[in-house]
Amino acid sequence: MALIEKIRRAFERYDLVPKLKKSLSSISILLTIVGIVWILVLPIKGQFRNTYISENALMPSQAYSFFRESEWNILRGYRSEVVKLESLPITARNDVLEIWLKSLGYKTSKHQYHELHSNKSSGDTGENFYAIMHAPRGDDTEAMVLAAPWVTSDGEFNTGGISLAVSMANYFSRLSIWSKNIIILIPEDNKYALRSWVEAYHNSLDKTAGSIESAIVMEYPSDGDHLEYIEVEYEGLNGQLPNLDFVNCAVFIGEHEGFKISLQNTPVSKLTSNTYFDRLAILLKGIKNLAISGVRKSNGCESFSGWNIQSITIRAKGVNGSHDITKYGRVVEALFRSVNNLLEKFHQSFFFYLMLQPRNFVSIGTYLPSVGIIAVGFAFMSLNSFFNNSFTYSQMIGGLEKMCITFLVVIISSIIFGISLLVSTNHINYNLLTQFLISSCVLMSLMPIINLQTIKITAKPTFLYLFQSASYLYITMLAASLSVVHFALAFSIAVLCLPLLFVKVQQTTMIKLQPFINSIALLLSCPWFSIVLLYYSLKDFDSMSSITRNLLTSWSELQSWTWFVIIFGWLPAWLCFVITGSILPLPQVEHAERKKLPVITSSSSIKKKEK
Repeated sequence: MALIEKIRRAFERYDLVPKLKKSLSSISILLTIVGIVWILVLPIKGQFRNTYISENALMPSQAYSFFRESEWNILRGYRSEVVKLESLPITARNDVLEIWLKSLGYKTSKHQYHELHSNKSSGDTGENFYAIMHAPRGDDTEAMVLAAPWVTSDGEFNTGGISLAVSMANYFSRLSIWSKNIIILIPEDNKYALRSWVEAYHNSLDKTAGSIESAIVMEYPSDGDHLEYIEVEYEGLNGQLPNLDFVNCAVFIGEHEGFKISLQNTPVSKLTSNTYFDRLAILLKGIKNLAISGVRKSNGCESFSGWNIQSITIRAKGVNGSHDITKYGRVVEALFRSVNNLLEKFHQSFFFYLMLQPRNFVSIGTYLPSVGIIAVGFAFMSLNSFFNNSFTYSQMIGGLEKMCITFLVVIISSIIFGISLLVSTNHINYNLLTQFLISSCVLMSLMPIINLQTIKITAKPTFLYLFQSASYLYITMLAASLSVVHFALAFSIAVLCLPLLFVKVQQTTMIKLQPFINSIALLLSCPWFSIVLLYYSLKDFDSMSSITRNLLTSWSELQSWTWFVIIFGWLPAWLCFVITGSILPLPQVEHAERKKLPVITSSSSIKKKEK
């Protein structure tokens, strides 16, 4: 208490409260800079940690692997047959796989699913094939999945992946060490087809093999015998990640077999480099890929998100390397044997982390404060809008009811707009919709200039300041609450909303460039401007309309929250700033004169009172 009293006296002695009140805007900008710098500091040595295995039972690469050159001829035989299947329809391919795996003792089944948002007729269905090997030493309560889609994430026929999956199934059937069931899954693609199978497995499939502990998705489109390195992808949906132990096992086993490991599409020339900028690039790419998961092209493993399944995608890269395909198979085998050792679910290591290198990471306690600091910066700007004006507290609170009603109308309008698009995804022309969204973004961003020059819509200044204060507070709540479950999306939205700090209520005493500053800030922070930004800054999309389509269909296909975060959070906040940055305040003189009129008296009346 004595310390608090000393601080209070110091504030009174040096008159710090008015000084801090005037500096709220500067403090806000400073905090946002600190929040961004916080992320940039993480790749510096001493700020991150080396990876390690927390669960001792995993014991990666402790057992000798027998999937070696003796299996090469079997793999080549399957591969020569898989090549012939490429031109056949999916049902014919699955019939061939069923014959192969039934002969190995697997229980086979096919999963029919309805194709959403396809160019085909609405009655068409797709087909996934899966086969189950019941563990000789298990109780049929747990399972591991080995998935190899017919088509890779790049749209290529997964020749090597399918061949290796069937070869691994052949190899697994000859081992008696398994305590967990093994599921060989061959989906039509690695996005909706795979996701629909995972949903059906937990809801409607007749043939199941128990709770799925882990899943590995294999991609290798080549029909050759060699590869250069392997790439590990681990991002899930809605901020979810596999347990860090599972990722570490894949990295440790791959390096034990002599592979170089790539994260976030790191080129082969950078795989041996470990500088600050290399770590920063992987960190920022990881945040970006996690933020737009469900919108970008699927990596396969994200389809298992939501059921506490630890899943990764292992992609073979290059065709002229020194490593043969059986090494790739040994990585998968060793991972299966590590998971097979577990007597319980993954729980020892982190579920929230950011990778900097295959052997370096930062945990949630290290990177989470960055969003918190930026959110506090928006909160300070909210206080600045409320206090730093020429109105008293009672005058500001007087317009609270009208402000709340307007704010609620904006939020409801945004939600209705978003939901109406969501329920009509099969009937939308995405090219026209994208053009409409971008055009409306530009037009509404120009409203501060248009309203000043032509329309001249006005409102009470107290309403505008209070409305702007609530808008900043809304962004604070959005970033702070979202960061706990989906840090990457919260950080991305917070950074993209930073230009809103420069949107001001237009006053006659302000600089003449303020309407132009408001327009530029609104344009840069618009949710639809991010579509343009994603298209030109990344190479993951064929067109802008594909981004719009993926945003709208990601919920029905993958249960991704991104569209809901936009229409419930980002878009309403941005629309509120369009209002506060565009509408002109009524002249304060008129309000002052109206308030003073009842108490103004003439000099003659004063003299009469004195007499």
